[in-house]
Amino acid sequence: MTEKEIELAMEGLFRGASKVRARKYSKKLSSNVNRELIARIAEQSWKDEKDFLKAA
Repeated sequence: MTEKEIELAMEGLFRGASKVRARKYSKKLSSNVNRELIARIAEQSWKDEKDFLKAA
């Protein structure tokens, strides 16, 4: 292999690795956001239910 071919191969490896890291980070981020939203919705539902029970 020539030096240019080696350089192109290394570039391809680094590009692939960065895509994998970006995908892993985006999955982790979306699951954290979903978990936070679910907690907020549950908290709001509980507040609404408590207010309803107080009114009844």
